[in-house]
Amino acid sequence: MDDFDREILNIIQFDSRVSTEEIGHQIGLSASACQRRIKKLKDWGIIKKEVAIIDRDKLEGFTTLIVDVCLEKGGEKALDDFIERLNQEKRVQQFYYTAGEVDFVLIIVVKNMNEFDKLSRRLLMSNSNVKKFHSKVVIQSNKVGLEVAV
Repeated sequence: MDDFDREILNIIQFDSRVSTEEIGHQIGLSASACQRRIKKLKDWGIIKKEVAIIDRDKLEGFTTLIVDVCLEKGGEKALDDFIERLNQEKRVQQFYYTAGEVDFVLIIVVKNMNEFDKLSRRLLMSNSNVKKFHSKVVIQSNKVGLEVAV
């Protein structure tokens, strides 16, 4: 990956609908060269997918929670099982395996607290390997992004 690839990533991670002509104009390459580079970045798995980001604050009835989870025991199998359960749950928007006081930090988006109650019972309380969890309700999202400074 070179400086042109990094510049392309910096542009498209803010708006993936920018034309290759516009990208080329901004960084000094032809549109076809930009297309080839974007394809290469996708083939390498650096660009995982292109999605529409929905402003959930403009949709009524959604609540975001940050949930810290401590597992009872570690080990590869226990971790893999928990990660698999998290990956299968569409309401878990993001999760991180962490070092420190907690094992996982989850970002969960639900329609209401009743839905979170059902989810936490199914995903966390019923899991004998979850020692404890602590949830925080997000009042206001001030900065939400997935951009990486490349």
